[in-house]
Amino acid sequence: MALTETITAWFDRNRAKREERNARTVLADGYRELARLANQLKLHAEKAPYPFVEERLKEMAAEKEKSSARLFEEVERLGGRVAKFDSSIPSGRNHWDRMRQDVEDQKRVEARLVDDISYLALEAPEQSQLLRRLVEVERRHNKALTDLLVRADPQAEQT
Repeated sequence: MALTETITAWFDRNRAKREERNARTVLADGYRELARLANQLKLHAEKAPYPFVEERLKEMAAEKEKSSARLFEEVERLGGRVAKFDSSIPSGRNHWDRMRQDVEDQKRVEARLVDDISYLALEAPEQSQLLRRLVEVERRHNKALTDLLVRADPQAEQT
């Protein structure tokens, strides 16, 4: 009987979590993640040691701002509100460390959006498609950030 009760309790908890997360909350979470990462890329661009790195980071930040604005609009269209994003930005000790952080955060944001695509697929197919389009942009950003990271010198004292 204990196993049956454990499984039933797990399903009940899962159902409760699912009811708490709807299209509005999923999109609002995506907004906050993208807006925070856009802000991080802008700040890291200001500290970039080379103009081409600064320019690429600013381009990606602008694209992320556009994506986060699209999510913001969709949340409001659905009757939701969006809380402010966490504006604290991790800052590494040098350019390589900042780029490493950007790549890690980019992968986390992309993975979250991919998970949310399938989460919304049945409940909100229109919003799922929106996330699918945004993930295409995020995949390009992942490749670009990874490329910038491998070009960075971890030993350089580029602050």
